[in-house]
Amino acid sequence: MKKNVFKMLVGLLIGILFSCSNIEKKSIKKNERPNILFLLTDDHRFSALGNTSLENVATPNIDKLAAAGTSFENAYILGAHHGAVCSPSRAMLMTGKSFWKLPESITAMWSVSKQNRGNYQDITFPELLRQHGYMNFTTGKHHNGDLMVQNGFEAGKAVFSGGMATHFGIGVRDYNAKTGWSKSYSKKETYSSELFADAAIAFLQHSDTLQRPFMMYVPFTAPHDPRTAPDEYHRQYPAKNVELPPNFMENHPFPKGEMQIRDEMLEAYPRKPQKVKQHIADYHAMISATDHHIGRILDALKASGKMENTIIVFSGDNGLAVGQHGLMGKQDLYEHSIGVPLIFSGPGIPENEKREALVYLHDIFPTICEMVEMEIPETVETESMLPLIIDTTKKGRETIFFTYTTWRQDKKEPRWFQRSIRDKKWKLTLSMYEGKETVQLFNLKESRWETNNYANKMAMQEKIDSMRVKLIEHSFKEGDSAKYIVENWGFPKFKKK
Repeated sequence: MKKNVFKMLVGLLIGILFSCSNIEKKSIKKNERPNILFLLTDDHRFSALGNTSLENVATPNIDKLAAAGTSFENAYILGAHHGAVCSPSRAMLMTGKSFWKLPESITAMWSVSKQNRGNYQDITFPELLRQHGYMNFTTGKHHNGDLMVQNGFEAGKAVFSGGMATHFGIGVRDYNAKTGWSKSYSKKETYSSELFADAAIAFLQHSDTLQRPFMMYVPFTAPHDPRTAPDEYHRQYPAKNVELPPNFMENHPFPKGEMQIRDEMLEAYPRKPQKVKQHIADYHAMISATDHHIGRILDALKASGKMENTIIVFSGDNGLAVGQHGLMGKQDLYEHSIGVPLIFSGPGIPENEKREALVYLHDIFPTICEMVEMEIPETVETESMLPLIIDTTKKGRETIFFTYTTWRQDKKEPRWFQRSIRDKKWKLTLSMYEGKETVQLFNLKESRWETNNYANKMAMQEKIDSMRVKLIEHSFKEGDSAKYIVENWGFPKFKKK
């Protein structure tokens, strides 16, 4: 089966690369399409996997998945327009669009009426798969409104509709397209990742009754805080043994916004090394605990006999600082906050390979479309990664753009604006706070820890200027309202009451 699917993928790629006109693709029978298992972790930065050797964290099951597939070393989220970064990140993933083009009903669903939460006019990737005959099942965190679940999935077990909650006793509901939503319930003795894995495993144990392919979406709530894994995993990581990252700082190197946001208040200023070590230890415990339950799901998939015909996608919805650059949260554009792990495994996907191409998390939508030979909807704005996966000569984007803006309703402190662009080597980040622009230029080939700012070196001014021009061009194309050549980028100044 692997060889047949691989031939299909290669044939599809050839058609994409060498045809100047639309080719009518040979349709695949519904029962021949591969299944899809999508595993998504919460606040999981790109470096926090055992196989990266960047952090001392154990993730044996995710590492095995990487060894069986293709990993992207430079996978990112676009950014966010408010501090709950998870929500716009997941909305972009579902739609294949930048958050600039999406309604608040899915990027900030708490800001609209309950009956409108999850309302979206275009098609999401679960809806598209469902239209093409897939049985869609989900469990775990949905941060984009109930309507998005109802439109995209036929069934759900232990579904959490929110941003964050306790990991023991999390309030969840079940969903069925015929009967609707169940009443909320919780299991106080069960860790969230175990609860969601149990639901996924129960589905897989009955998947032999399906007469059509399935798509199972499992978005975890870990390692998002509160960082309370089962005790055995915390014992695995004594704080005294934790090494601080090279970019640990007691305070951020220059004034910025979002310093009083909930994430940043998890630890006092200035950041103390021992305190941060404990946070890192607890963060790693959460990751290892979730990795264990990912392993249980993969074992159940293998036991079902459907592993050979299932595309597996693993990623995180965004990163997290946990002490890096004097920060604890994710409300910025440093690598630790926008960089995510991304792995594809399954039929036709090269094994134990890595790609350095610059990709977005929401490139997954068109990639899945091409992998199962479905037309990519016109509403999708991003690029398929399939050519990058199966052809090592393909390099992908030359540059990639990032943005962060403080939530429009913030009244506590001046708003915080960041824009960033990177190429294969350099990353330029512009930060605007209280009318002052700060420039940072990092050599990411040298280090992704972003400790050496080249912006003050005269020899780099030409590089800064050329990247700034590209950033401005990209912002204009995206409909970004930032005006880089005027005071405060054209945004209203903060007025203290």
